[in-house]
Amino acid sequence: MRLKLSLWHKLLLLVLIPLVFEFMFVGGLAAALTYSEDRSDKYESSKEVSYRFYTAVSRLFIDLTKLVTNFTTGSSDQQKDLDNAVQSARNSRDIIASAKLVRPDLTDVLQPLVVLLDRLIAAIESGRTVIANPDIPYRKQTKFVRQAVLPLMLQFREASDNAMAQEDSLVSEEPHELEKIRLFVFSLMAFGIFSSVVISIFASRIFTKNILNRLLAIEENAQLLAIRAPLKFSDSGSDEIAELEMALEEANSVLAETRRKELAILDVATDVICSLDKRYRFTAIGAAALPAWGLSPDDLLGQSLISLHTKESEPAIRAALESIALVEKDTQFDGQLICKDGSIKDVLWNVSWVKATQSYYCVAHDISERRAAERMKQRFISIASHDLRTPLSSISAVLNVLTSGGKGELPERAGQVLQKADASLERLMDLIRDLLDLEKLEAGKVVMSLGVVSAMDVCSASCDSLEFLAKSLGVKIVRPFNDSLLYADERSLVRVLINLLSNAIKFSPRGSTVTLELKILGDVTEFSVIDQGPGIAAEDQEMIFEKFSQTKSSEKSTAVKGTGLGLAISKLIAEAHGGSIGVESELGKGSRFFMRIPNYKDSGAEDEQ
Repeated sequence: MRLKLSLWHKLLLLVLIPLVFEFMFVGGLAAALTYSEDRSDKYESSKEVSYRFYTAVSRLFIDLTKLVTNFTTGSSDQQKDLDNAVQSARNSRDIIASAKLVRPDLTDVLQPLVVLLDRLIAAIESGRTVIANPDIPYRKQTKFVRQAVLPLMLQFREASDNAMAQEDSLVSEEPHELEKIRLFVFSLMAFGIFSSVVISIFASRIFTKNILNRLLAIEENAQLLAIRAPLKFSDSGSDEIAELEMALEEANSVLAETRRKELAILDVATDVICSLDKRYRFTAIGAAALPAWGLSPDDLLGQSLISLHTKESEPAIRAALESIALVEKDTQFDGQLICKDGSIKDVLWNVSWVKATQSYYCVAHDISERRAAERMKQRFISIASHDLRTPLSSISAVLNVLTSGGKGELPERAGQVLQKADASLERLMDLIRDLLDLEKLEAGKVVMSLGVVSAMDVCSASCDSLEFLAKSLGVKIVRPFNDSLLYADERSLVRVLINLLSNAIKFSPRGSTVTLELKILGDVTEFSVIDQGPGIAAEDQEMIFEKFSQTKSSEKSTAVKGTGLGLAISKLIAEAHGGSIGVESELGKGSRFFMRIPNYKDSGAEDEQ
């Protein structure tokens, strides 16, 4: 039966098994060391007791010998000899008692010595009694003491010699026992170290096989999942790692389904939809790339987007992608893409940057036909403008000669017709000039003469130019009275204001006013042209600054005619100054056109501040 252990239980076992062994090993080693220390202490105590025993027995024999000798020779200090002998016997008995405690194994040998010492003490005390009796003759006293003490002394000597011999034998064997104990301790330590190494190797192999290898397999599957390759799964238990493998397998299934849906969307889209990593390499791309560019998704995966474009397009595309990642804002840019057959297509890229995934998400739209049409239109406008300008100038000169009477007096009816023709020709010349100016502005060929300009001077010049037109239409111009300094091209600004004021005058009812205001808004100055005309619908406000566009009210009006280029030119001029232009209006409530131009900054004054 297979145990179902969790990862926590497995790790706990890997920790507990070596830990339990270490506890057992340390406990056994501590017991062995304690035993060794006890034996060593016992050995030292035995040596000390043996020394005291030898000393006491020697002292006892000296005192007994002296006692017997003095009684034999008739020494007068016999009482003292008896006291010394008794004291030595008692000391010997106490030392033997302590020796029995230290060396219980010598009890059988030491016990007879205790008995003999007790008998010896009793004999000496009996001798003391005999000596103290004056009725007993001295010779009998001496004989009694010798007969009482000497046999016991000889027996005690024999027994003590036997005890000391056994003690010496045991003491001499003790170092060998201690050496055996030391060898046992060293062997136990070596065994413990060896066993610890074996257990560690065993635990590491179990950890490697059961845990680490499975984690490495999960890491490999995660890498395979990242590159959308098939995963490698194995039935390896029911612990947390197995649950992680199951979660990874479920994630793979979900991602595969999501990928299938994503590819379905990518494959049916007419535009090329793709994603890029932070190095601009394709990580996913729709099947539309094959019919659009002649390149299959497999050919493009891992390839750099920039490498598909012409050398001229590369710097702008790289800068655009870097800018998108910095500002994190959806952006459009275009470039010329090289197809597989070598043809070049104009492509408009709509790109979003997602910081969380560190990826670009792109939609590429083929604008080759639109760009070709724009180039044809620009070419037509250029050709028409340049080719028509010279003959129209000649016709204008002829009409001026005829209307001025240079070829004689003309009939009144003919003069009126020529005046209408001259007015129409002048409008046509204005259109051609506007077309040429618009072409130059769009191509960036107009060089602005930037300098310090008075906003009041710009307003005055514009109002002066239109004063006659305003009076003829019964409209009053209200001028501003404040001023500011701009860094701009004065002639270009005057042209914009003339265009805005003329439109306001033309669309204003008789008896109304057109107001020109100046406001300083931080680093910019705002020119506002406010009229009391019919107003502009919201849908027209979005396209009024485009080329050839006119409002519905101007289309219905027969009195107001225009080319539809004035506001487009005004917008390009404002943007060329780093400014902006716009409109605010409601139907029936008039309009407010405004233009914002950067103020002049005195760098010297700023440095002083």
